[in-house]
Amino acid sequence: MKDADRLRKVQLLMLEIAKELKRVCEKNNIRYFLMWGTLLGAVRHGGFIPWDDDMDFGMLREDYEKFIEACKKDLDPRFFLQTWDTDPNFPLAFAKLRLNGTHFLEKFSEKAQMNNGIFIDIFPLDHVPDSDFANKVRSSRCFVCERLMWLKKGMGKNIKEESLGGKIKYNVFYTLSKVVPYEWLKKHYEKILRGDNAQKTGRVDGPTVFHFFGVTGFSSKWPSEIEEIPFETTQFPAFKDKEGYLTFFYGDYMTPPPEEERVGHLPVEIDFGPYASSQMPDDIFENK
Repeated sequence: MKDADRLRKVQLLMLEIAKELKRVCEKNNIRYFLMWGTLLGAVRHGGFIPWDDDMDFGMLREDYEKFIEACKKDLDPRFFLQTWDTDPNFPLAFAKLRLNGTHFLEKFSEKAQMNNGIFIDIFPLDHVPDSDFANKVRSSRCFVCERLMWLKKGMGKNIKEESLGGKIKYNVFYTLSKVVPYEWLKKHYEKILRGDNAQKTGRVDGPTVFHFFGVTGFSSKWPSEIEEIPFETTQFPAFKDKEGYLTFFYGDYMTPPPEEERVGHLPVEIDFGPYASSQMPDDIFENK
């Protein structure tokens, strides 16, 4: 199979996973919405960014918890909701909805012994401090917990640091990961994530921290106003202020990046399992 065909098949299977997310959410009156590059793809391309192999959705914390509970009774058995509670080797503070019987192994998690089916990401959004200083402190605490949990479960162990500073930082975190108990990290990290929700600040953010000692979060007004927009052959909810959100994250979001930057997650292994013989695009889930 050509790389372009393989990527398109991954995308279409992700779309079917997303349709299951949509079904469960609509059945249980759960608010959810497109985020990051998936929303960008919807606006700029009418669906997937052509070179992307990822789908990101967000939910406010209360809806995320409601979704976790709804999946216990309503999720189709073809799928698996992966959280750090349903998969003990999954060290991330958000969820992945995976397609059973498939395999999509990313280089970063190559050493982690967890379910690695084709997936979509579902991020719980929590309030973060309005104060830039308090925000940076929270960000740094999350960063430390996150990195230690990754290393304890095998994530990032095969990533080589080129700079001296990077090597020193990796070795420090790796040593600490051997000492600090995983369950303590998990509880402490979750406490940090939820810590500002009672204040209803003007910023919200997902649990993955992208900048060490950086200011995180975006306007809490955006998730409060959503509307359905087209995505491939279906529709998903998105922020009404799509322009504000996309400009905030990407600047001139309608201009594609240079060709050398058009890359996805670069999986090291892909197996379509029972969907390998399906034709594209219409019958991928037919009679499954």
